[in-house]
Amino acid sequence: MKHVLGMAKSALDLRGAKDPKLELDYLRLLYAVKELRKQGDNAQGYLIVLTEPIQERTRQWENKYLAGGDVKVICPEVSSSDKAELENEKANNVAGMVAGTTGEEVRERSSANLGREIGEKALRREIFESEPNVEEVTDKSKFPFDIRWDFYGVIDKPQTP
Repeated sequence: MKHVLGMAKSALDLRGAKDPKLELDYLRLLYAVKELRKQGDNAQGYLIVLTEPIQERTRQWENKYLAGGDVKVICPEVSSSDKAELENEKANNVAGMVAGTTGEEVRERSSANLGREIGEKALRREIFESEPNVEEVTDKSKFPFDIRWDFYGVIDKPQTP
């Protein structure tokens, strides 16, 4: 059996706590892939990031943690209109966080729906193109290591007699 694990990240930069959070997600993917392989199954990790500088940063982690190709990091094309909307969403998130710290009304200023949608759509597209026989698993109780993957799927290989 092959496990296909994926995460999509919508950050546009790695300022503040975003760098260590992304590195932790990268390490979660890497750990899960290596552990599943150690248990006798095959596995592949996928990580979607939305900017080339962030993708470049993950290459440093690939070398640092000797990941090889265990986690494929993809930076999909994002249309200019989606990118503008995403930048606006991120600016609203910052405004919402500032408002929250001062006791002001936050309302919808802390939504990440667009970023999540763009990233997860790209993640699914990449996985289904790269792993044509993958069957998505939506029952979160079956997710490896109780991690909330943005995508989890399996490929059952027929048993040979």
